[in-house]
Amino acid sequence: MSTVNRRGVIPFNNNNNNNNSVEQSCSQTQYLIVYPLLALLFLALLPRVILAENSLGEFKPVITAAAWVYSVNAEFDDVAESLVEAIEARGMVISYVSQADSMLARTAATIGGRVVYSDAKVLLFCKANLAHRLVEENPHHLVLCPYAMSVYGLAAEPAKIYVGIRAPLADLDEYKAVHQLLVAVIVEALAEQ
Repeated sequence: MSTVNRRGVIPFNNNNNNNNSVEQSCSQTQYLIVYPLLALLFLALLPRVILAENSLGEFKPVITAAAWVYSVNAEFDDVAESLVEAIEARGMVISYVSQADSMLARTAATIGGRVVYSDAKVLLFCKANLAHRLVEENPHHLVLCPYAMSVYGLAAEPAKIYVGIRAPLADLDEYKAVHQLLVAVIVEALAEQ
C-alpha cells in the first residue's frame, strides 16, 4: 500500500512494480482530491445556512392576545425605512402613515396621560390579490383591509424599536397568507439592521 509523503501527496511510483499498487495510489489520490473539495463546498455554504437560521430564529415575536411584536436594537428611522422598502418591494403601496406618536403626545396633556412613545408610526397598506380573497370569502372581512403594521420606540427605552402586527386569525384560512406576508416583510426589514 502507498504511503502519504509529508506534503500529503501519495506518490504514484512505488519502488514496488505491482500494477495493483498504482491502482491503489490512483484511488487514494482521488479521495485526497474529492473529499477536500466537498469540504470546501460545505464550508462555502455553511455561512449562508447559519445566516438563514439566524435571520429566521433571531426575530421571534412576543405574542399577545392582540398582536405579534418583534424588536430590534436599531435607529427608528432605519427600521421604518426598511419596512417601507420591504413593503414596496412586494408591489404594495402604503396608503397612509399615521403619526401615532405626535397624536398621542399632543393629547396626553389634555387627558392627563403620559408620553409612551419616543417615535411611533402605523403603516397602512394592502395586497390586492389577498384582499380579494378575503372579501370574496366574506364581504364583511373588509374590516381586515388595509393591513396595519406599527413601528415604534418606547420613551423609556428608545434604543429598542418594536414592529407589531395584528395577531393571526386562527379560524380564518384566508388571513393566513396575509399574516405570512406581514411576517416576511418584518423579518426582511429587521435583518437589514
